[in-house]
Amino acid sequence: MKPLRELFTEINKRIFNHRDGEIREMHKEYGATYKKSLGVPIVFLESIASDYAPSHELARLFWEFGGREQTIMAAMLEEPDKVEVKELEANILVANTPELWEQITRQLLRRLPDIDSYIHRWLNDDEEVLHIFAILSLGYLPNLFSTHILQSIMRIEVRKGSYLEKCMQRVLLKVGVRDKKVYQMMNQNLKMRTAYASLLQEIADFYE
Repeated sequence: MKPLRELFTEINKRIFNHRDGEIREMHKEYGATYKKSLGVPIVFLESIASDYAPSHELARLFWEFGGREQTIMAAMLEEPDKVEVKELEANILVANTPELWEQITRQLLRRLPDIDSYIHRWLNDDEEVLHIFAILSLGYLPNLFSTHILQSIMRIEVRKGSYLEKCMQRVLLKVGVRDKKVYQMMNQNLKMRTAYASLLQEIADFYE
């Protein structure tokens, strides 16, 4: 097996080749102006990651390097059973765009063996970004939804127009239409009925 640093350099070169080669050709084909700041599509990153065995130590190098593609690659290469909460939080709190929040959740968080404990922890944290990760994780794992989870969600102060608000609307709708018992649980929560009346009506219409 190649040394970690060699693998890290190799993968990074492939990422940059995609960015400076295939992306440029794609933009030429469609008559668009090519800019090197444009990111590599997720499908290309997934293709690269599939050629390498998951490795916590290799993922750590990508977390430390930072950047869009490297952060997503870190999430793809991470070994879920080797993740430690403090290290994970330090890594994901650096993410500052909706795309990174979505991809970290999709590529890594939903695979964590103890994601339920993370969700509880993050819903009761003060960091809005951790609230977002918890809500997005519930979207992938709606079976974890419970009365306790709902109570924690309702205690969060959500800024109007924030990405957290959009996530909550989307995920609450998803879990509500997936399971009628969850909808009934939501409808029994007074704060939920007040804050999300239109959403609850939309779910009710789905069941009619």
